[in-house]
Amino acid sequence: MNIHRQLALAACLAACTTLQAAGDAPVDFVKQIKPILADRCVECHNSETLLGELNLQTRALAFKKRKTGPVIVPKNAEKSMLYLVLTLPAKDLKAMPATGHRIPKDEVNLIRQWITEGANWPEGKEGAMTPEHKKSKK
Repeated sequence: MNIHRQLALAACLAACTTLQAAGDAPVDFVKQIKPILADRCVECHNSETLLGELNLQTRALAFKKRKTGPVIVPKNAEKSMLYLVLTLPAKDLKAMPATGHRIPKDEVNLIRQWITEGANWPEGKEGAMTPEHKKSKK
């Protein structure tokens, strides 16, 4: 096969891959990620308990600079502690969640995809969460 055919084939494959990826709907923070964080993370990682210097109640708090480095690195799940601690073996002391059942693999993969897509997290009420223990005090 000559070089022109190889280049044309490579371009065609790249275009097909891009079209397929473009056809997939991006992860929706409010509908898909927020419920996971609200149910499994915010109870410990909030302004009252602040475990691991991490507050996941809002985008601004989640992306706040920390001594130990960023929790979420948009477009790079492999450098995002939020994703990495969910993939550690259950017996690892840094594995999350620290108590209760592990987050199902499909939800962990959804978090990974969300981070890889840029970790879009809306500001304001849409992106804010309140821990269950605070809700029950009202």
